[in-house]
Amino acid sequence: MTKTKHTPPQISWHRGGAEVAPHATRSAFVHALRSKAELVEIDVREMADGELVCVHDTELAGIGILGQVAYGDLTAEQRSEIYTLEEFVADLVALDPGGSTTVHFDLKEIGHELRAVDALIAKRRPFFVTTLERSSVRLLRKQRPEEKSLLTIGRLSTSKSRLRRSLHRFRELFPFVDLASTHASGIAIHVQLAKPWTLWWCKRRNLMVVVWTIDGTKNLQTWLNSEVDAITTNRPLKALALRERLSAP
Repeated sequence: MTKTKHTPPQISWHRGGAEVAPHATRSAFVHALRSKAELVEIDVREMADGELVCVHDTELAGIGILGQVAYGDLTAEQRSEIYTLEEFVADLVALDPGGSTTVHFDLKEIGHELRAVDALIAKRRPFFVTTLERSSVRLLRKQRPEEKSLLTIGRLSTSKSRLRRSLHRFRELFPFVDLASTHASGIAIHVQLAKPWTLWWCKRRNLMVVVWTIDGTKNLQTWLNSEVDAITTNRPLKALALRERLSAP
């Protein structure tokens, strides 16, 4: 009997990828959209005046802590350094009118979850959410149950207590209670925490699994041969080439 070959993971372009343009820039995202990326990962934060922006870090050089700065107070030059969610959605509509690219929507904070996802729902864009915040997953699963909301595993512990750090790591290595209590649609898990028992548990429950962030060629080959749903990488073009080679008869 011939063994059925599993479908290889999809490739999520982490912050638009970083092979053609600097990651998290509009150029990177535009290139990803024009390249018909299967998944494009983009971060969302809120500035002091409520403007939602696609920025990974809490603070930007020359601008400050985003949550303490109003977008409306920025100079034209400073605004050019920030890609707003409104601009991203406009680019989605213009460059991917058919909706072939699914947005991997990484929410970095609490408080604006519904407003953020509704920007995509309003345009009927396919997407799924990942977030470290258990409260955000619970909220989205309750208020937007038709959308996929994944719990991210891989938060850096800042506790000075060795016991607390150990408990935190145990919780990440065995995330079953958190996944069940939040009613998460799946898990977005750091590659070093993606243990066989967690992947097996998720597969048994038909939960979506995304593994992040994989850049090394050997690791890409390993995970592209796995049965997870998607991998996140800064090297999507390399990953695509490897997947095509691995999938060849």
